[in-house]
Amino acid sequence: NQSILVSGESGAGKTVTTKIVLNYFAMLSKQIVKEENERRSMSSQRSPSVSRMGSMNSSISSSASRNRGFGGSGNNSSINRNLLDAEVVAEDVCIEQQVLQSNPILEAFGNARTLRNDNSSRFGKYIDIRFTSSGRLSGAKIETYLLEKVRLIHPSAGERNYHVFYQFMEAATKEEREVLGLKGLGIGDFRLLNGTGTCDRRDGVVDGDMHREMLDAMVTIGFDPETIHSLLRLITAILHCGNITFTSRHQSDANGMSDASAMDETHSAHATASLLGVTLDDLAHALTYRAIRAGNEVVHSPLDKVQSEKACQALMKATYGAVFDFIVGKVNESISNQHQHQGDTSGGRGGSASIGVLDIFGFETF
Repeated sequence: NQSILVSGESGAGKTVTTKIVLNYFAMLSKQIVKEENERRSMSSQRSPSVSRMGSMNSSISSSASRNRGFGGSGNNSSINRNLLDAEVVAEDVCIEQQVLQSNPILEAFGNARTLRNDNSSRFGKYIDIRFTSSGRLSGAKIETYLLEKVRLIHPSAGERNYHVFYQFMEAATKEEREVLGLKGLGIGDFRLLNGTGTCDRRDGVVDGDMHREMLDAMVTIGFDPETIHSLLRLITAILHCGNITFTSRHQSDANGMSDASAMDETHSAHATASLLGVTLDDLAHALTYRAIRAGNEVVHSPLDKVQSEKACQALMKATYGAVFDFIVGKVNESISNQHQHQGDTSGGRGGSASIGVLDIFGFETF
């Protein structure tokens, strides 16, 4: 059992180095699987019964080949194609591929452009990679730390918010734009994205291409279409929520007049409520009042404009944090030990080894 600490200042290449390490482990694992399959194949060829069965299969294949010449075996071609397709699918979702495909998803939701790095990880992650006794990759688990939620509200000048917003805004289809309230809107129409004066990437990466890569990775990991659509709804809801505005007002209470606020009924407010699955009145009440429990009673006290804006920001950060945690949990479900390779007799963790990879900022100087 070993651990690898990937450290360095911003832009030093921590994220890329971690991906190189994962690729190396996956390559070794696939090589071991290939060698084991070759040994198993050679062992089968030496078995008499298998040899006789192979002769029968050869005869059947020859007969089928002759029949195809007369157009009498169209179904065999279909079956062979299905088998090939099945092999492709199996290859696409092997544990090595799933571990690697976690990167585009986590980078979309957890990375952003900074002044020094166009793909800077704004969270720390520890990847526990487990191997069987023969050295094959049997599973992994990802733990994340310190997601920079403040970036969601206040990205610095010259930097960007998280990649997923720009990727989706560039790649969203016409149907998605209509359903999610984005028709006629662009990056410049959202306060969460247009406040830094920076919307592009300097490394030549196309946001639309990265969005499609993220969607492919989600399918490989095992996200169903409904889950993917729900995640995109929440991402869009956060963008609309950032455009919600409030108006100051005065409200009379037992102590006289007090400062209060009202949520403006704008397109963004309606879109946010719809995408979150709540009514406009419920959203407005949640953002303009706070609940105070006094004994067995709950008193609703009004918030002023500044407090309501802070409540709206808190809602966005809490929602995005929950989305990120859900994605990490979903990825871990896919790459955990339940996907043991067939033929592994290591008996779980007790008979296996693990290598931990820690990729985290903050260790620039030891």
